[in-house]
Amino acid sequence: MSREEERPRGPVAATQRERILTATEQLVAEKGATGATIEGIVALAGVSSVTFYDHFSDKEACFVAAFDRAVGELRAAVPAEPTGPDRARQVLAGLLRAIDADPARARLCFVEAQRGGPQLRAHYEAALDAVAVELPDSLGQAIVGGLAWLLRERLELGGGEGVQDLLPRMTEIVLDPYLAHG
Repeated sequence: MSREEERPRGPVAATQRERILTATEQLVAEKGATGATIEGIVALAGVSSVTFYDHFSDKEACFVAAFDRAVGELRAAVPAEPTGPDRARQVLAGLLRAIDADPARARLCFVEAQRGGPQLRAHYEAALDAVAVELPDSLGQAIVGGLAWLLRERLELGGGEGVQDLLPRMTEIVLDPYLAHG
């Protein structure tokens, strides 16, 4: 039986898992990936370490699950089918609103995901690649990498500022390569 098949099921287990993931996001935002401990996560989540290990094999597996959940929720906040000539701006505005609404989640996704271990880093890179393929050509990876860098810089060094003011610059990063070659 695999670890996935052994995972506890049911409403109590689901609630415990969600509390662990929420506590992980919060603790990683406060202390960084290297400073967050299992002991800190379980204390914040209000569960035992046994419960933690019922759900996750180790700290990095928990970080990966928290990251994957966070990315899914950030993507859900972005308009699925933007319309009109300002589609890029609509998508970026939705992302920036979601980031400002939950800066701890954003810090996990754009800052700490690069520091939390090789599995977490791989999930971070896969998430960027998944966004890059939505752009029309090979510039996608460079554009998405530039946007992620800009967000990381603001979240890491911004001193608590929001990210809404980045919308014009991010829109320019997305559109300029196509307008210059169009």
